[in-house]
Amino acid sequence: LTGTNLKQTPALRGWSKRHVLLFGAMLDLINFMSPLFHLSLGSRPRDCGDLYASGQREDGIYSVFPVHHPSGFQVYCDMTTDGGGWTVIQRREDGSVNFFRGWDSYREGFGKITGEHWLGLKQIHALSIQGNYELRIDLEDFENSTAYAQYGTFGVGLFSVDPDDDGYPLTVGDYSGNAGDSLLKHNGMKFTTKDRDNDHSENNCASFYHGAWWYRNCHTSNLNGQYLRGQHTSYADGIEWSSWTGWQYSLKFSEMKIRPTRDPESK
Repeated sequence: LTGTNLKQTPALRGWSKRHVLLFGAMLDLINFMSPLFHLSLGSRPRDCGDLYASGQREDGIYSVFPVHHPSGFQVYCDMTTDGGGWTVIQRREDGSVNFFRGWDSYREGFGKITGEHWLGLKQIHALSIQGNYELRIDLEDFENSTAYAQYGTFGVGLFSVDPDDDGYPLTVGDYSGNAGDSLLKHNGMKFTTKDRDNDHSENNCASFYHGAWWYRNCHTSNLNGQYLRGQHTSYADGIEWSSWTGWQYSLKFSEMKIRPTRDPESK
């Protein structure tokens, strides 16, 4: 129904010409605006970057709906660090959650979104295949020193027809930051857990180093390792970022987060 065919509407016969014209103008305006309202109210955020672009500025839990995961899931959004818009995919902070888990747990995700958690390989894949993403890793040691590593290229299972069968391989590159690059060695590697060995070592790196990661032979980082407190006598089995603190210092805090790649001017 539009303003132009309003005069032929039986229910409005008997209305004055002025009222019909006014009502018709209002109806035309509603018809014009409806698609715009649909776009603004009906479009759902694909990630925390979309939420930031829509005006959200508070850190916290939000629902996102990636293109290839339309049912959506909850994530923690960091809206303050380095321009905001980050979707958190991993956090370690107090040792309250067991990270020495099997493949199914790492695929589906575990933990508490507001605390220690792993978002899930399936969810990380759904996010990162939507476009070009960057990764930021924030680190803190037990002396309260902080550092970060940022990668202008990031993806999980980007070129996989069946990412689960293919092992959710890592794509990462274009490092910047002050923590040193402890992830490039893992570029192209499949994810390994204690019950699924996809690494290039004779041993299962996940079992040997008490974690789960994109191990090669074996690692320069191990952010899903066991929660030890600083210096430890065991070798490389804690929350390690070797280029910053070596292989025998387990970090107090780590947080991995991704967002759509931005132009340098918009950061």
